Amino acid sequence: DDGAEAAPAEAGDEGGGHPLVLGKGKIAIHAAIEVNLSKDAVAKPFSIAPDVWYGVTDKISAGLVHSTMGSTGFVAGAGRGLCLAGEDNGCAEVYDNVGVEALYLALGDGPLQVAANGGVVIHHLSDPMMTSLKLGVVGKYTMGKIIVAFTPNIWVGITERDFNKEILNVPVSAMFAVNPKLAAGIQTGIMGPLDGFGDAWLLPLSVGAHYAISEQITAGAAFGLPALAGGPDGTGADMRSLQLFVGYML
Repeated sequence: DDGAEAAPAEAGDEGGGHPLVLGKGKIAIHAAIEVNLSKDAVAKPFSIAPDVWYGVTDKISAGLVHSTMGSTGFVAGAGRGLCLAGEDNGCAEVYDNVGVEALYLALGDGPLQVAANGGVVIHHLSDPMMTSLKLGVVGKYTMGKIIVAFTPNIWVGITERDFNKEILNVPVSAMFAVNPKLAAGIQTGIMGPLDGFGDAWLLPLSVGAHYAISEQITAGAAFGLPALAGGPDGTGADMRSLQLFVGYML
């Protein structure tokens, strides 16, 4: 394997049997269409969120990240990247978030693969700019046709500290390779602010699948419940999202 596949931090790649980082000089483009399907707010908002990764070396990849999956590790969610629904439909700005991240392959042999993940997430480009430091781990464990992926990370607020505090994201996915081209799975986990975590935690749940159209192109979809349980009030199945995605390897 030459490592020419996207890191599993990108939606739809958890089921691949490839390294977590790109080979040197390789490029991976991942684009997600994120659509809110919540009760009384269908397509409010919807967005196109592209992520682009480049293999700096065989162990280091650098990325420009916009998607919910790329930023938080969770599939469930909508509205990041190019938000196209307008201000009246949940978009503060057309373009208001971006992240610059890196992956370092710490363990790449055997069934367990682990990479360190870090970077800067700009939650809002508009005034006031809100920025956080992101630190985490990307990993997966392969057991035959089953792959368990984990992408825990923490955001540490840099600017606007009065309300931009620490956020913990702990996504865990399980993918099953139906055949060499098709994989399906489920994702859950826990997320929330460290300050008052016991009252504000959320449990997302997503189901999805991806298909390898060719060696270079993958496509898929995921349906998510961003807040199935937790929070002060709990939203259950009222908050919903749909993601359609395509990945292209250069």
